[in-house]
Amino acid sequence: MQPDYSRQVLLKEIGSSGQLKLENSRVLVVGAGGLGSPVLQYLAGAGVGCLSVVDGDALDASNLHRQPMYAFTDIGASKADLAGAAIRRLNPQVRVELPAARFNADNAVALVEDCDVVVDCSDNFRTKFLVNDAAVLACKPAVFASVYQYEGQLQTYKPQAGHACLRCLWPDATIDGIVGNCAQAGVLGPVPGVLGSLQALLTIKVLLGIPGQLAGELLLLDFMNFSTVKLRAPRLPECRAPDCARVRPPAREGLDLQLELPSLKSALEHGLEVIDIRNDDEVAAQPMPARPDSARPIATRQIPMPALLANPAVLSVTSKYLLVCASGQRSLAAARELRRRGFDVSSLAGGLQRLDR
Repeated sequence: MQPDYSRQVLLKEIGSSGQLKLENSRVLVVGAGGLGSPVLQYLAGAGVGCLSVVDGDALDASNLHRQPMYAFTDIGASKADLAGAAIRRLNPQVRVELPAARFNADNAVALVEDCDVVVDCSDNFRTKFLVNDAAVLACKPAVFASVYQYEGQLQTYKPQAGHACLRCLWPDATIDGIVGNCAQAGVLGPVPGVLGSLQALLTIKVLLGIPGQLAGELLLLDFMNFSTVKLRAPRLPECRAPDCARVRPPAREGLDLQLELPSLKSALEHGLEVIDIRNDDEVAAQPMPARPDSARPIATRQIPMPALLANPAVLSVTSKYLLVCASGQRSLAAARELRRRGFDVSSLAGGLQRLDR
């Protein structure tokens, strides 16, 4: 049995020629979580020929309320692998590619160059701006969405004068962890579901040249009161499409910025002082793991991330530190910033969630 696209082919903006164009299109989706789930499902359902999925995370039980593409029995498995299997079940004609474990400075431009549209479904500022910079450098369209509790925003970049990139509006990316993501701030499942569905709609519009692509606009949605606002988002005067004056080639990071460790005890054995950058509520809910040879917890210092970044002088430039948080995202962002300020810090990859206790 063949997929049936008859309902969308009936639309005069699509027709048989538009459907053929979708089948010959390649879309890169960065992130297969709350935003990525509806993006992948709707693009697969629409018959986009190739979906390239990049996500280095494993499925956690806390993901399921906003990522219905997955099941309880999938917990612990690779999200990218699970997403690929879900797409194949939905539409066997769609080619699925899993080109990389993570989207990073080493592969960003090459991955984006290989697609027709890149869809940012990540949950951190660094990745969003990395997607943005790669899209500008590769002269490719990008569709962005961000979610915060009951709110969200939507933006499209195209290498045309009428479209602003993220850096036209926000020259510097906010440090991850300063503004909470879903793990820290909370989120109601349907909110990223709606934003992801709108991203899928915008992606199809971009692929087919259908009008209404948020050119020079930023769409804000507040689901607490169901209000929507469109703000003008013009391209910077000094930018000349397809270039942006504020975009530079992605900078590569030191290999030791993230450390894979079997336990916090091994960090102490390597001469690293452990700094817990979680807040008091998080520490109370999940205390530090105990030493393997004792019931006592590993000796650490707790300095919440905002306090540490506001006053890094509490650290010594002659010491080495390992930053720890729940998932490794905030500690990685803090380590980047502190490295920039001259401190010898690394981040525990995957945070306490991945740590072998």
